[in-house]
Amino acid sequence: MNLLKKHRIILILLISSFLLFYLNMNFHLNSFGKYLTTTDLEIYHGIIKSPPEQRIWKHAYEFKSDTSIKNLQSYEFRHHFLPEKILGVMSKIFKIEFYDSQSNFNIKNLNYFFIFQIIFYYFSVVIFYLKLIKINLSKIIIHISVAFLIFEPTINQYSTTIFAETIFFSLLILSFSYIIDPPKENYKYFIFGLLLAAVYLQRSVAVFLIVVPTIIIYLKYNKKSFIKILNLFISFFLVLMILGLLNYNRSNVFYFFPTQTIDNLYNYFLPKVDSKIFRISENESKIKLRESKLKFAANNNLDLDKEIDRIKFYKYQKDVSLNVFINNKLITLKTAAISSFHSMLLNPVEIINPRIKGNDYYKSELHQKSIKYRIIYSLIIYLIIFIGFLYSIKKKYAEPHILLLVGIYFFIISSWVGYTRYFVPTLIPLCLYFGFGLEFVLKFIKKVN
Repeated sequence: MNLLKKHRIILILLISSFLLFYLNMNFHLNSFGKYLTTTDLEIYHGIIKSPPEQRIWKHAYEFKSDTSIKNLQSYEFRHHFLPEKILGVMSKIFKIEFYDSQSNFNIKNLNYFFIFQIIFYYFSVVIFYLKLIKINLSKIIIHISVAFLIFEPTINQYSTTIFAETIFFSLLILSFSYIIDPPKENYKYFIFGLLLAAVYLQRSVAVFLIVVPTIIIYLKYNKKSFIKILNLFISFFLVLMILGLLNYNRSNVFYFFPTQTIDNLYNYFLPKVDSKIFRISENESKIKLRESKLKFAANNNLDLDKEIDRIKFYKYQKDVSLNVFINNKLITLKTAAISSFHSMLLNPVEIINPRIKGNDYYKSELHQKSIKYRIIYSLIIYLIIFIGFLYSIKKKYAEPHILLLVGIYFFIISSWVGYTRYFVPTLIPLCLYFGFGLEFVLKFIKKVN
């Protein structure tokens, strides 16, 4: 009873959050868990809507059918390693069927996967909450920070998707518990390395995240940090080596970066820069660049049905991109800055609105109407975070600034895409600033009244 009394606020927050999640989940499943039709008469499934979702669904179905080591990575490592494997394993437990007899999407029992996601997320938040108590932060700051993590809609909307973003966020929050208070025991860094590897396997943008805790560990322990950092890297790279061997066994090419990371710049960012260099539209640039890479494949007799040749094809695209960026630094930096700024516009309706409109969404009036509300919401959140930044400096707390390093890492590595969804890993580490900021605002209001 004393334990419940001591932590009653966090329990109330978690229960309230779960009830809201449960209502939201049922709304999404009932409203969008079926085939729908756009105004252009295009048919789409409301839950398994986008190509990435359809890919995860298909690979999870295949993994459920054969969860052997041989099938652990039986196709090109193009995207992320874990999402479809987790969904495949969960489908065995919860008896998700994936497809009906007509090969249509069958989401029966998918609600159990969503519940699994949110419970794992709550677990990670509770671990982080206990760590915050241990380092003696103000109770109100802790409670506000936790409330931000479990109620903020930009973060929590993914709990009713199969993107497995929620699991990625959970692993990331678990890593915060190590980062803000690095342990003394050397063996714990081996476990931490495995956790960071899991974060990477869930989302490839985390591949260099290990740099952040390495800096923090060194600053805290100096000469005593060597064994700790060594253990961290040993376990992290052990996982990468296993992944590389899985790829080598299948393709005769040893690699552990998803191949999408090799040609991403060419396909998603280079057209923006190229269009500005030659003063043409982005669509014209995309057509030109597509013709260029296909010409390279033809001139070099690449068989794009073979993985080893596709990797050469991707590397060519990477080399071309880097060459253009190096020779046009100012345009590249300006374009990246604009895309990064766009990514900062928070989007709490990123899941629901496209489910309502399908592929028509970005051409719809609903999209245009939502922008002004997103701007207002973003400004409010950022104002509170900025106040928290200043307030935490005044109070001389280091922990929020430590997590800021994580946010800066994700901002640098993915904001250039300009996609608001990729900004969420930058937003999550700002939770402590939000806690400090709202505490200051509440104190100010109380003082004025």
